[in-house]
Amino acid sequence: MLTFFNNMPIHIIWGNDIDTCNKEIEKIIDINVSEIWKSLNISRFTGEDHNQVLYALEEAQSPPMGDGSRVIILKNNPIFNVKNEELTTKFEFITHSMPESSYFILQNSTRPDSRIKSSKILKKLLSEGKAIESSHNIPDIWNKEEQTRYVEEIAKEINIKIDKNGIMKLIDSLGLDSSKLRNGLKKAKLYLNAKNKTSDSELLLTEKDIKNIFHDNNSNIFKILDFILEMKIAESLFEIHTIINQGEPPLRLTAGLISQIRMYTIVLLLEKEKDTAKICSLANISNPKRIFFIKKKVRYCSPKYLINVMIKLLNIESLIKKGNNPKNVFTENFITLSS
Repeated sequence: MLTFFNNMPIHIIWGNDIDTCNKEIEKIIDINVSEIWKSLNISRFTGEDHNQVLYALEEAQSPPMGDGSRVIILKNNPIFNVKNEELTTKFEFITHSMPESSYFILQNSTRPDSRIKSSKILKKLLSEGKAIESSHNIPDIWNKEEQTRYVEEIAKEINIKIDKNGIMKLIDSLGLDSSKLRNGLKKAKLYLNAKNKTSDSELLLTEKDIKNIFHDNNSNIFKILDFILEMKIAESLFEIHTIINQGEPPLRLTAGLISQIRMYTIVLLLEKEKDTAKICSLANISNPKRIFFIKKKVRYCSPKYLINVMIKLLNIESLIKKGNNPKNVFTENFITLSS
């Protein structure tokens, strides 16, 4: 759910659910910026260009033109994630000089780094009520409870209820990208209205409905990982080709597979380690309960096999970045895993 506060000039928005982050930014604009003066009172910058970061910090001190408020947006904001004394000093200065009628939105896909000075300044602003922080993350692929809540929240926006079995079926069909889920649920709502000959807001989407709407030929990273761990390489390649055909960015798919296989490999290698905190630290696992889940997944794998999978995935990532055809690269590398 998106929450907004008036007279809160600094908004920190972070998380890997970029679509929902963007929706929050646009909502702040819609609420606070006059439609007539929009072209003059909205400034957008990218943190990937140092000069643009400096321009954004300067613009944040400018009052709005005409009626309403002014909004300055800095996407991929580096101020709270990169150690930079110049940016820290300038940010601290504007916290005392920003007009009350201006809003400075700083967005990043990752959480502010609490170790650096700028984030400590931010923490003070948050505690004093001079800034607001919100986060929007796509749930981890292992966390079914969070996935359920996440899908239910998006469905609530569109006035649809989903039955218990339907939620996991929907995730299997569409994945966890919030944009795809919203678009898919809008499509489902049209289907349900036509099927029930009604436009009532209380619509129930069942597992059977999902099969009818989205068919049963979709693929996702869960199936791919399971097939890899079971050494079913032909099946994993089929799922990989399917998910790429559905529009999944190959590098994002590869990054997801690398992250999970790395985690599985570390847990398997530390099979006899009793210190759960140590395993969590080395494998970058935030929830210790997940270790049991992973051990169950990898119980029939050998460390040599998982390390080989990791090598193949890193090679695939490198080749895709060089412009090679993703499906060919996956096939050529994975086919040797079955030999």
